[in-house]
Amino acid sequence: MKKFLALVLALVMVLSLCSMSAFAEKPIELRCSTNLAATSTVGQGLAKFAELVNEKSEGRINATANFGSELGSQAEQVSMAMSGDLEMVVAAPGTGPGAYEGCEPLLLFEFPFLFKDNDQYRRVMKAVLPEVNEMVGDLGFTAMGGQSQGARDILTTKQVSTIDDMKDLVMRGPNAVYISMFESVGAAGITMDWNDIYSAMQNNTCDGCEGSPSSLHASSLEDNGKYLAITNHIIACVYYFFNTDWLNSLPEDLQAVIAECVDEATAYQEEIDDADQGAALDAMKANGVTVTEVSDIDAWKEACAPMTEEYLSRGDNWQAFYEVLTSVE
Repeated sequence: MKKFLALVLALVMVLSLCSMSAFAEKPIELRCSTNLAATSTVGQGLAKFAELVNEKSEGRINATANFGSELGSQAEQVSMAMSGDLEMVVAAPGTGPGAYEGCEPLLLFEFPFLFKDNDQYRRVMKAVLPEVNEMVGDLGFTAMGGQSQGARDILTTKQVSTIDDMKDLVMRGPNAVYISMFESVGAAGITMDWNDIYSAMQNNTCDGCEGSPSSLHASSLEDNGKYLAITNHIIACVYYFFNTDWLNSLPEDLQAVIAECVDEATAYQEEIDDADQGAALDAMKANGVTVTEVSDIDAWKEACAPMTEEYLSRGDNWQAFYEVLTSVE
């Protein structure tokens, strides 16, 4: 009888140890999402990030990625990351966290005619990361991996060659800055998620939208808009916003893995985005898009200039962040 009990106890201990070992080896979930298409350079960068994490963590982290509207709009995805239903969301700082109290100055990342070129913009993203994290910290986010989406142009169902051609057009914009810009140049603005643009232009809910050639082509928006006006009016970006509680729960070596993979994925996205902008423009032309260089870009800049004073008058935090952004050469 004693031998039998000893055997049972030994078996229980073995099973318990096996169970504990299996539990300990269960990978940590890292669920990521972007509202941009998987074929966009940001989407490809996110796929590369998940691949790198799975490889470099040696199975200790199971990273998965969602794209487009698979998990809802950008706002819904940001909310999910705040609540912990996602561990990381790829979002535009102004349209994502910038929709929340205390983070509104992040909208300045997408201010018209504020930055000289893409090279400067990428330097800005890196230089102001501490200020971004100070703002999003109260939302429970840690920001990493700023990625430019390239200079943006105007895609419409009617040809736009001058600022006068914008009069009375209904244009989609992702946030209040874009709506203010469209109103400044004589158009009307309507806010909607990126993934709703295709059907909105198809159904004549709006007359156009804007974006970089790469992002526009990745979502096939030239199917419904056959005129592209080169304006380079705004450069937009995204950051990787991690749920801070999740990130801090990782062992230090895995936190280092995450940071390393962010850096590699960011460099990869930068490389392919530069190459894809020209290729996307060529593909849009091949798909029947008429491309025009606006002849009066100074008039656009002059029309949008009063926006600066209007937005900076909203508070000292706006002025302070504007000065940080514009101090980077």
